[in-house]
Amino acid sequence: MRFIFIAILIMSVKLLSQNSPIIIKDNMLWLGYYNTININPKWSVNSDFQFRAKNWYHANSQVLGRTGLSYKFNDKITATSGFAHFRFFINNESTRREWRPWQEILINDNLNNLKISHRFRLEQRFNEKVKNNEPVNEYQFNHRFRYRLDLRFPITKNEEKGKILYILIGNELMINAGKNITYNYFDQNRSYAGLNYELNKKISLQLQYIHIWQQLSSGNTFLMSEVIRFNLYHTIQS
Repeated sequence: MRFIFIAILIMSVKLLSQNSPIIIKDNMLWLGYYNTININPKWSVNSDFQFRAKNWYHANSQVLGRTGLSYKFNDKITATSGFAHFRFFINNESTRREWRPWQEILINDNLNNLKISHRFRLEQRFNEKVKNNEPVNEYQFNHRFRYRLDLRFPITKNEEKGKILYILIGNELMINAGKNITYNYFDQNRSYAGLNYELNKKISLQLQYIHIWQQLSSGNTFLMSEVIRFNLYHTIQS
């Protein structure tokens, strides 16, 4: 794994030394609903539905639906396999499609009151091609590897009502792979900080700030996004 990161860094430095990088800046708003249906102590169905806007809320960016079946091996390790569908807005009316099977391993641990999670996710991405600013029902395939480190620490707790406020920080690195990837083996990095408020065992609210640094397919063009994110987490016992 260390060798892969070093190789990607060398390729990126070489590319930037040959071409002056173009940096595009954007501000985004992400809204998400996350749902967990616990079938039994081992099995659950986890889904999320999101809307994302760019230029804050002035232009549509993405809508997505994602779901997966999870198996909990023990209190620390959970495996999930699922499927996602994305719509990326070419303009405010027209969209291109992405179909995305995915698999992940989630490892949870505690260090005193600090909650630590490691998420390793593999995605198979089928992205619709666009010609003359219109989708053409032809697809390009690549893999993407994702690693996320998430840290949560409780700062207040109501012992009687079970309400907990967490501060959270984390980082996620994404790497592309496949024959269609030429210049952007490094896809993006997301760093975030925020607050997570557990109203009870079923409902949580989350507010995040995310900084995204993304390398586009041309290689010398980078997208730097500042994101405000609101999430609602909902757990249902079957």
